[in-house]
Amino acid sequence: MRILIPTIGSRGDVQPFIALAQGLERAGHTATLATHPIMKALVESYGVTFATIGPDIDLAQEAAAIRLRSRNPAVGLVRGMRFGLAMVEQSHADILALCQGADLVVVSAQSAAGKNEADQLNLPYLSVTLMPWAIPWDDPKRSLFKRAAYGALDGLISLITTLPLNRMRKRQGLPPAGKEGFSSPRLNLVPVSPAVYTPNPQWELRHRIVGYWFVEESSGWQPPADLQAFLDQGEPPLVVSLGAMSLGEVDALESANLFVDAIQQAGVRAVVQGWDVGMQQLTLPPSIYAAGPVPHSWLLPHCSGIVHHGGFGITSAGLRAGIPALVIPHIADQFYWGQHLHQLGVGLPPITRPKLNTTSLAAALDELARADQLREAAESLSEQIRAEKGVDHAVNLIEGEFEGA
Repeated sequence: MRILIPTIGSRGDVQPFIALAQGLERAGHTATLATHPIMKALVESYGVTFATIGPDIDLAQEAAAIRLRSRNPAVGLVRGMRFGLAMVEQSHADILALCQGADLVVVSAQSAAGKNEADQLNLPYLSVTLMPWAIPWDDPKRSLFKRAAYGALDGLISLITTLPLNRMRKRQGLPPAGKEGFSSPRLNLVPVSPAVYTPNPQWELRHRIVGYWFVEESSGWQPPADLQAFLDQGEPPLVVSLGAMSLGEVDALESANLFVDAIQQAGVRAVVQGWDVGMQQLTLPPSIYAAGPVPHSWLLPHCSGIVHHGGFGITSAGLRAGIPALVIPHIADQFYWGQHLHQLGVGLPPITRPKLNTTSLAAALDELARADQLREAAESLSEQIRAEKGVDHAVNLIEGEFEGA
């Protein structure tokens, strides 16, 4: 099959689809991953065919800028989601052209990229959701109060997402989306380990948890010599990788200062990724290494714990590496993953940005470095995750549902 995978989002949103494309290619299919031009080098570095859709932007940085201009976090979230949908609409012509040569379309249920185009051309499509708790379900045992509460929540989600999608569909000559919303009525894949998120028995059968999707890294990658030397010089360090957490250059310097001070106060070693503008202005002690892009599949197993923002990609990478986490969420699903890792016993209680200061952070870093019980639980969970073949499971389901249909 010729399979098109259009997606809009940050690197963490794109990376799972790179893994899926690799798996589809191994199974003998032709897969094309279509996303922002800025992702071209990343996608092609994994041997995956790339196609350009939409404007050349870094959506993570754009979302950070939107949050900077929004005084209220909830307002910033809504504006960010609407901006993402606007990018999907701006990508419409590119996606539609690419669909002309496809047998099947893979739609991200977070952005709906490809759904309208598949409907216009009457092409089959499956969907992928990275947020399993957002899958709607109905429990007849729910109380009337809970039914009303969940109904109100579903209505709010519809107001923010489905209504703008349907306006877009109307402009494109399509009827409103059905009750499935952004997802496929035939097959909706959830690339999460069942050991991390238990499948809901109330879900419709089309929703299938398959296990995480991890990319096959190039065997030729080698770490920078100074990074390898830093790792060899002492105990395994913590890694701080907070994605597009900074809200501008001033915030980048403030965040870099905060973490450098807290790391020193905690007396731990750390590899810090991000805040390049801020980190370059600081004189770093020997206990801190400022790293650029380094494959997490290589770096994380060399570390004792991870501080991250709770995005889907970095959460799954940390779980696979078997190291405990401290999550500092700042938007959307990151709050859920931070709390969920703590509930699973593989992470400390998350710290939200308003509660983040040198004292609270230093105490958490010290605890993370000594969290032997969390580390043992993380290692055990990692063994289960590594034994799963998430990509292969997904490919088998795709072939069973669509091949020859």
